[in-house]
Amino acid sequence: MNKKMKALALLLVGIMSVGTMTACSGEPAAETPATDDSKPVAEEPADGAKEENKETVNLVWWTIGGEPKELAAVVEEANKYTAEKIGVTVDIKYASWGEYGEKLSQIVQSGESYDMAFGAGINNYQDLASKGYFADLSELVPTVAPALWDFIPEELWQGMTISNKIIGVPAYKDSAQAQYWVWDKELVEKLGIDYENINTLEELEPALKKIKENDPSKYPLMLQGLEGINGFMVTINKMDELLTKPYVSVSFDDPSATVVSPWEQEGVMNNLRTLHKWFNEGLINPDAATLTETPKYKAVNAAQGYPHADADWSRSAEYPVVSHKFFGPGYSTRTIQGSFIVVSEGSKHKEEAVKYIELINTDKYLRNLLAFGIENQHYKKTGENTIEVLNDGYGAPAYSQGTFFNMYVTDPAPAEKWTDLQKQLEESFSSPALGFTFNTEKVNNQVAACANIQAKYEPSLITGSVNPDEVVPKMLEELNKAGYQDILAEAQAQLDDYLGK
Repeated sequence: MNKKMKALALLLVGIMSVGTMTACSGEPAAETPATDDSKPVAEEPADGAKEENKETVNLVWWTIGGEPKELAAVVEEANKYTAEKIGVTVDIKYASWGEYGEKLSQIVQSGESYDMAFGAGINNYQDLASKGYFADLSELVPTVAPALWDFIPEELWQGMTISNKIIGVPAYKDSAQAQYWVWDKELVEKLGIDYENINTLEELEPALKKIKENDPSKYPLMLQGLEGINGFMVTINKMDELLTKPYVSVSFDDPSATVVSPWEQEGVMNNLRTLHKWFNEGLINPDAATLTETPKYKAVNAAQGYPHADADWSRSAEYPVVSHKFFGPGYSTRTIQGSFIVVSEGSKHKEEAVKYIELINTDKYLRNLLAFGIENQHYKKTGENTIEVLNDGYGAPAYSQGTFFNMYVTDPAPAEKWTDLQKQLEESFSSPALGFTFNTEKVNNQVAACANIQAKYEPSLITGSVNPDEVVPKMLEELNKAGYQDILAEAQAQLDDYLGK
């Protein structure tokens, strides 16, 4: 966190009391607890000093996904509550998954009126932030929404800082990356695979061979060229990706924050050699480099997850799975900027927008209304903190709205799902480049050329389809001719400046 933010935090310690909490207290603050079945009632101002004839402010909120069928009913209920609570209502507008990025980028740059928006899906949001299209929240949040400032950990605010400005409110959820090996439960029980002690590729190999011996016609590791092993560079090689096309990285384990090409790191090369060996031994599907979608069934795969995610993965896979965490959780700018809400610099109601975002994150009733809809209409409670979804009348992408830590848990996941995730996050480590955003403006031509070159070779390399000792030198020669070293040098110069070196 920059010095200005730290000073603000210290200044506000004495005034942030009622309704606040720290990230490690285990339960998110709820301004109006809603643990029973009744709707909370907004409190009257003290001493009967109720404001008369105060206008309710209506905010325009753009978000991502398909519009829920019964959105209007849910927004009506939410607006009744927030109008009484903070004098604010919202008009929630949806843009589809495929259209959101371009549509919102156009809205932002055209000057069309809006107040708040899901930020991570906006095309070139980092560039737009640097140009001042989004409100700087560095001082606004601590003063207007101290409960929100206190609730969200310092690392997340740092990760949302671009050009020394906090450009959005991060969603405090699985914000640090944790990676798991996910296994077919019946298969590991049948073959006696000790999956809970498998972390590295070397430790994975005997299990893959055992699966292959059990059924020689199958491929234990199903890969596709657009991904390889999910999280390969970050979680297998422990590289924070400052740029992915082409790769510009800093090792999570390097306190000096030296910018490197992962293709030139011996650890990465050894892992690529291991994949190539597996490919030749029939442990990886032969069409991996050209495959664009893997089959639903996988004996084992890597996935980003959280405690008790097995229920979600089993439901998606349509067969029971078990999992084991082998990386993280690790904070990086990229993981934190995976979900956040921006406030428009052109908004006439910045303070009200921040107060509304604060209420989402600190008020249990509003949070669950926006996430799951209306109780006994869209869901019913099955326990103090667990619910069953009743129908498809209201389905919203809850990750785009705010924190998970005051949300109900959907059956059949255990009631402690989110509290265990919060405990796991308390053990997170951070990238030495946390909060840094690489501005590629000075090297845009080199980035475009190198991205095209990497795209030619990467699918074959990350699926083990080719010999890395033959292909990587050839790729690096082309990359360097196209200005790869210029990109690395520019990234290092910017990172050094960010870190005050």
